[in-house]
Amino acid sequence: MSLSLFWDNIFKKDRRVWTIQEALKKNIVFKDLAPREINQIQVITHVRSYSPGEPIFKQGEVGVGMYIISKGSVEIIYDENRITTLKEDDFFGELALVEERGIRTATAIAKDDTQLIGFFKPDLIQIMNQTPEIGVKILFRVAQVIGTRLHETTALVKTQQRN
Repeated sequence: MSLSLFWDNIFKKDRRVWTIQEALKKNIVFKDLAPREINQIQVITHVRSYSPGEPIFKQGEVGVGMYIISKGSVEIIYDENRITTLKEDDFFGELALVEERGIRTATAIAKDDTQLIGFFKPDLIQIMNQTPEIGVKILFRVAQVIGTRLHETTALVKTQQRN
């Protein structure tokens, strides 16, 4: 192995860990966690890469967890209509963390080369079993996010009804 390849691998590995930790620190779901708690979460997250046009999940599938966009962008589509485009640091799919067998209400497709950090329901259950206080912090924030999105949706529906 060449010396430069050796150094490249070390820096890429360190950068990946830093990216996951930074993404978790910036995300509202993990906002209340101490650095050591972020480290616990980082170890059980899943990094996945998607090509342009590749589905992340499809409307009607069972949801398994949430995703944070660390690179690229994702289109959210409902019944073949583009709802929004999410970019780096945005997240989606958090409802799957709390629903028993939640069905995805929309399709998520990578718009370009995209890297996601996945945090799945089995990961949350593992954290709740090992360190309940971390699990409670995460669940509280997920509930806040869902509540905020529900309020925003309700306001949007009221606005549409008036027009």
